[in-house]
Amino acid sequence: MEWVILVSLALASLVFVTDPAPGPIRLKAQARNMDCEHISAQEAHQRYPGIIAAAKPRGDYVERRAMVCKERLMRPGLRVPQDDAILSRLEDRAAELVGVAMRPDLADRTWLVEAHYPSGPVSAKIAFATKNALVLQGLAVSDRTPVLGVDDLDVITHMGPWRAYPAACRRYADTGGMGAGDALLAVVNLDPRETILHAGVCADGRWEWLQ
Repeated sequence: MEWVILVSLALASLVFVTDPAPGPIRLKAQARNMDCEHISAQEAHQRYPGIIAAAKPRGDYVERRAMVCKERLMRPGLRVPQDDAILSRLEDRAAELVGVAMRPDLADRTWLVEAHYPSGPVSAKIAFATKNALVLQGLAVSDRTPVLGVDDLDVITHMGPWRAYPAACRRYADTGGMGAGDALLAVVNLDPRETILHAGVCADGRWEWLQ
């Protein structure tokens, strides 16, 4: 279920389909199971043209923003808190990382994706969201994953992540794991205490941390 609220900042007026705030028909526990974000009125119209009308060409000197609330698929407490924090804004974070990764010199590459996270199922979701974000930007994406030999893995897995990813990138180029037409976007969780994702790009044997 999704709710869209248009807020007039000057007049404090609301236009909504169903207000998700707690009240006579919605318990506080239900309201807490919402993920909400503020977006511009223009973006709200583009997403929900049948609900939010387009702004008038000449304007009316009133600033408006919209709040979009989505009901979580799983109620709080069922997932590990770190997983919940990562997954709650995964699509937005993947889009952010892809936006930073895009460079004119890599526009024609075929993109490979790696996701490294303590949970296997969450890693799969991160990889899928990242690939989807790349596709939405019109980039070529492959399900192929570059591999390293046993000796390389033995050395690299004993390095810290800040050294391991650049080293793996060099070996991908040296061993043919990645070709001249490939680029790799790796999305990783560097610290088990963090609730954000970092990313780096590997191309032509050179690694660059993005965030």
